[in-house]
Amino acid sequence: MADHVRSDEALLLFDDQQIEVQADVGLFLPDTGSWGGILRPIPERLAETIRSAEPVCLRMSSGQERPIRLLTVHADETSVPFVGEGTAPF
Repeated sequence: MADHVRSDEALLLFDDQQIEVQADVGLFLPDTGSWGGILRPIPERLAETIRSAEPVCLRMSSGQERPIRLLTVHADETSVPFVGEGTAPF
């Protein structure tokens, strides 16, 4: 994925909250359009809330917004991997 990674400021949207994050986003398999990445920093106090929230969306600095699925969130993590849904927002 390294050749196709973009780092961008983004908003993580869930419930009634917006959290500023840095999103390293890229294509996993460019031929299929599968995309995802890593979000950081995730505030420890919100990790459990984010994990159980539905839906969770990522709004890129370009304004494009896509639903995402967090792969794992633990209370002591500040970086969280995710998989995007739909077309990549870039």
